[in-house]
Amino acid sequence: MMLFGKKKVVQPEIYSEVTCQSCGEKTRRHFEDGDYVYKSGGQCKKCLSSNMLVTAVYGEYPEEKR
Repeated sequence: MMLFGKKKVVQPEIYSEVTCQSCGEKTRRHFEDGDYVYKSGGQCKKCLSSNMLVTAVYGEYPEEKR
Protein backbone atom coordinates (compact mmCIF):
# COMPACT_ATOMS: atom_id res chain seq x y z
CA MET A 1 0.00 0.00 0.00
CA MET A 2 1.41 3.38 -1.00
CA LEU A 3 0.56 6.35 1.18
CA PHE A 4 2.60 8.97 -0.63
CA GLY A 5 2.75 9.53 -4.36
CA LYS A 6 5.76 10.55 -6.37
CA LYS A 7 6.43 14.25 -6.51
CA LYS A 8 6.02 15.67 -9.99
CA VAL A 9 9.20 17.21 -11.40
CA VAL A 10 8.47 20.64 -12.86
CA GLN A 11 10.82 22.02 -15.51
CA PRO A 12 11.34 25.79 -15.78
CA GLU A 13 10.41 27.73 -18.90
CA ILE A 14 13.61 29.13 -20.44
CA TYR A 15 13.56 32.66 -21.88
CA SER A 16 15.99 34.96 -23.70
CA GLU A 17 15.89 38.73 -23.21
CA VAL A 18 16.81 40.59 -26.39
CA THR A 19 17.70 44.31 -26.39
CA CYS A 20 17.97 46.69 -29.35
CA GLN A 21 21.31 48.50 -29.28
CA SER A 22 19.84 51.45 -31.23
CA CYS A 23 16.63 52.34 -29.36
CA GLY A 24 16.93 50.27 -26.15
CA GLU A 25 13.70 48.28 -26.69
CA LYS A 26 13.72 45.06 -24.61
CA THR A 27 11.74 41.98 -25.55
CA ARG A 28 11.43 38.52 -23.99
CA ARG A 29 11.05 35.40 -26.09
CA HIS A 30 11.30 31.67 -25.59
CA PHE A 31 14.86 30.36 -25.63
CA GLU A 32 15.99 29.14 -29.03
CA ASP A 33 18.64 26.47 -29.43
CA GLY A 34 21.98 28.26 -29.85
CA ASP A 35 21.08 31.39 -27.84
CA TYR A 36 23.80 32.80 -25.60
CA VAL A 37 24.45 36.13 -23.88
CA TYR A 38 25.93 38.72 -26.29
CA LYS A 39 24.66 36.86 -29.37
CA SER A 40 23.70 39.40 -32.02
CA GLY A 41 21.04 39.10 -34.68
CA GLY A 42 17.39 39.75 -35.35
CA GLN A 43 15.48 42.89 -36.22
CA CYS A 44 13.90 45.37 -33.79
CA LYS A 45 10.12 45.63 -34.16
CA LYS A 46 10.14 49.23 -32.90
CA CYS A 47 12.87 50.97 -34.94
CA LEU A 48 13.50 48.24 -37.58
CA SER A 49 17.22 48.22 -36.78
CA SER A 50 19.06 44.91 -37.14
CA ASN A 51 21.21 45.64 -34.10
CA MET A 52 19.61 43.23 -31.56
CA LEU A 53 21.63 41.58 -28.77
CA VAL A 54 20.74 38.75 -26.35
CA THR A 55 21.35 40.33 -22.93
CA ALA A 56 20.03 37.59 -20.60
CA VAL A 57 19.04 33.92 -20.57
CA TYR A 58 16.99 32.74 -17.60
CA GLY A 59 14.36 30.27 -16.44
CA GLU A 60 11.06 30.78 -14.64
CA TYR A 61 9.07 28.09 -12.86
CA PRO A 62 5.34 28.07 -13.49
CA GLU A 63 3.18 29.18 -10.56
CA GLU A 64 2.00 26.33 -8.35
CA LYS A 65 -1.68 25.49 -8.53
CA ARG A 66 -3.18 24.92 -5.12
